[in-house]
Amino acid sequence: MIRLWLKHSMLVADFARVQDASMTRWCWILMGLGFWLTSCKPTPPLQAGQTYLPISHADVRLIGRWSQSDQTPPEASWPGFAVAVEFTGRDLSICLRDEGNYYNVSVDGQQTAVVGGKKGKMVVYPLASGLDGKPHRIRFERRNISFDKPTALLGFVLNEGAKLDKAPERARIEFIGDSYTVAEGNESTRETLPWLEKYPVTNFRRGFASMVADALDADAIGICRSGSGVARNWLGDAKNSMLDRYDWTQMETADGGRWAFSESPPILVVICLGINDYAGLKNKQGIVNEASSAEFRDKYHQLIAKVRSHDPDVPILALAPHVEWARENTQLVVSEEAAGHRGGVYYAQFDRFPGGYVSDGHPTVATHRKIADQILAAIRKDRILPLPAAIGEP
Repeated sequence: MIRLWLKHSMLVADFARVQDASMTRWCWILMGLGFWLTSCKPTPPLQAGQTYLPISHADVRLIGRWSQSDQTPPEASWPGFAVAVEFTGRDLSICLRDEGNYYNVSVDGQQTAVVGGKKGKMVVYPLASGLDGKPHRIRFERRNISFDKPTALLGFVLNEGAKLDKAPERARIEFIGDSYTVAEGNESTRETLPWLEKYPVTNFRRGFASMVADALDADAIGICRSGSGVARNWLGDAKNSMLDRYDWTQMETADGGRWAFSESPPILVVICLGINDYAGLKNKQGIVNEASSAEFRDKYHQLIAKVRSHDPDVPILALAPHVEWARENTQLVVSEEAAGHRGGVYYAQFDRFPGGYVSDGHPTVATHRKIADQILAAIRKDRILPLPAAIGEP
């Protein structure tokens, strides 16, 4: 009996070992399958003679704030971000993970197309077709603002034998602002329209930020968000103001990490805030009390200090909108900066232009042109930066 019991016990133990080994093998197989499934990346459909080139950060010039790592594709969400390449070949398309945004396509500085509206893990848009095989500069730029997830740059589809090189660097001007700076709805012809319908009729490239930057042969870097202020948003909420968001790599969340400020500094920082602060701070009679005005000025000083902490010598233009309260308090901020021996902060303002507004009170393209002219005139007047002779005359 003892022998039978021992033999039975050994058989049970052997069976258990076999089971354990089998389970271990299945676990490894399942883990490998899970890793393969999670690491599988979408690829675009290809036609004969086409090649898919996954993104390499060395291939392109990324304009604006992009999160970058060796493990994930570059992502961006602040308005006006762009990709610039020098392309030698015939046909080129770009591959994105996107949420239905709209983009300008330009070849050698001339806009050739507007694309957008698609959502998906692999969205493909044509950038050029039938080129002559010589080097051409191609730019792909976000038109609209979006509160959705960031756009990811995945790669390019190009014809056999074609190649990509990084486009030459340009100077940068940073614009910290709100929906005016975003150019929200500037190409609309309607007085009001729903939010998603603003996507195709918003064009950052035809807003005053890009107009000013172009005049100075620079890229406009938009650190701007509709509805936001330096202290309060348009509903009076102090959480996640532009003072808080200024350091963020991604517009809508601090989870995207802090911007490294590792690039060479911008040649100018323009702060255009105050409209939403006024809306959020005023009482029913349209008056902002002194305590709230002091809060606005204090936050403005903090924002200037934050800019200075990253770029100590960059000139800052405090640009006030047509709201009188914003003008008075912005002028006070500039005066207080000077009194505190913190130079390099300049004041400018832009007017309200009757009949020049659409899309729930936002400037038209023509109004953006007038605002840009006033900004350039202020830059010339205060000799903040050198301007070409034909631009910026009062």
